[in-house]
Amino acid sequence: MNRLTILSILILSLAGPAGAGDKVRVMSIDNCANQLILVLADRDQIVSLAKGGEVTTLPEIKALAEGLPRNERSAEEIIRARPDVLFYGTWTGSTAMTVKRLGIRAIRLEPPRDVEQAKQQIVDIAKMLGHEERGRALAARIAHQQEDAAARRPETHLHGLVYRSGGYAYGADTLVDSIMQTAGIDNVAARLGQRLAGTIEMETVLMAAPQVLLDDQLRDRADPRIATDFLAHPALRRGLPQVARIQFPMAFWLCGGAATPIAIDTLSTLVDTHRATLEGRR
Repeated sequence: MNRLTILSILILSLAGPAGAGDKVRVMSIDNCANQLILVLADRDQIVSLAKGGEVTTLPEIKALAEGLPRNERSAEEIIRARPDVLFYGTWTGSTAMTVKRLGIRAIRLEPPRDVEQAKQQIVDIAKMLGHEERGRALAARIAHQQEDAAARRPETHLHGLVYRSGGYAYGADTLVDSIMQTAGIDNVAARLGQRLAGTIEMETVLMAAPQVLLDDQLRDRADPRIATDFLAHPALRRGLPQVARIQFPMAFWLCGGAATPIAIDTLSTLVDTHRATLEGRR
């Protein structure tokens, strides 16, 4: 099933009736919160969304934000708007603390550490916005993709990791680790003892000999940069000559939400394709 089909199903299933009574007015100063609000709230509930987030949002989801107001994540904007609920993230905590003191309800959106947490977070936020049925529909869609991936997944997993510029990797207790496991990839970073996100020396990665490297970097061919082509490092090419490089941008997995079922389906398909290629070489 392609990405557009999955998103179309999501939009249709989430377009349930509005709750009775006054609607909760919601504002976001976090890119991941943007994505949840876009699919769980009515458009007329959304006071504004945080600016930015283009790299961390799938185009299909980004299109849903067209025409909606954007904010600069400032306390002044929040105080003027007086939303019923403000969602903030790791990097906007000080702003949230300021407006909390003025009586504005501010809720921190914690990064889910696995797919199950992502599903629960979706339901909790949907309920808060007066649309619990939408949250349950999205959680059910994710569960369906999990079941589909499990049915396609061979007993023997591939070994791989997300490896970024500066040796940055995502280990256990991260959403991407959970998505990888669901799709049939054992996370080498987790096997090496990495929890959450952190750095792993290139020599350590070479010794671990992953079969696949998940490439999360977007590139501008007209403006090439070393930082966005870290996986082309000569040491990686020489030390891992047989490794497969799979394109899996962070927009799929950085935030839990409507991207999650698409991420599971996409990575499962990429794994299937890679396995078929390996079989064809034998």
